[in-house]
Amino acid sequence: MELKLAVFDWNGTTIDDLPLVYGSVKEIFRIYGIPAPPLESYREEITADFMKFYENHGLTGATKEDLNAIRKRYLAEHGHAAKLHPVAKELIELCKRIGLQTAIVSAEIADVLDKRVTEFGLFPFIDRITGGAYDKPAALIETLDFFGVAAENAFYLDDTFDGLMAAKSVGLNTIGFCNGYNSRKRIMYAEPDFPNADFPEVLTHADVRDIILRGGAL
Repeated sequence: MELKLAVFDWNGTTIDDLPLVYGSVKEIFRIYGIPAPPLESYREEITADFMKFYENHGLTGATKEDLNAIRKRYLAEHGHAAKLHPVAKELIELCKRIGLQTAIVSAEIADVLDKRVTEFGLFPFIDRITGGAYDKPAALIETLDFFGVAAENAFYLDDTFDGLMAAKSVGLNTIGFCNGYNSRKRIMYAEPDFPNADFPEVLTHADVRDIILRGGAL
């Protein structure tokens, strides 16, 4: 079956921003006068419904908008520290070079995402960007419909349990990225088609590279 579309998550996957984002988490807890949980807890517990994480650690009374405002301000001040994961741009360029359509689907704030994609020079290699994708299954379906591609002809690379499960729920092939927001253990709970993938591994893993280069079946 021909592979036609490559879809990438952004935070923790395409961009190596875990230290930066965890910094924003600590800033949120600091502002509300509550001790921040350790990084290990964040990687085990964070989900797409991030409000539950904060509420579980004693931060109540804040709205999603309140927390996003703090996060956005922190990222604006410190965002230069985050870089693309090694080989991420090379993989995206490879997908484009061999004729695949490419997309980013992320819960990242839309204007923040657009700015960062521009700064890293990825726009020539990305055909569509969807930010603010809190309902990831819906956003992935919308992306497939936009390109007119069946789910079985696309793959999704993501670093979270929720993201991988969202992709699996709509029939996408999944590559689990284990060096991002969620721990390797949480990634394995999602049972991705190709687990334990780092960007260099995506390019060197015999099965995955063969699929990308030949457009074969996942």
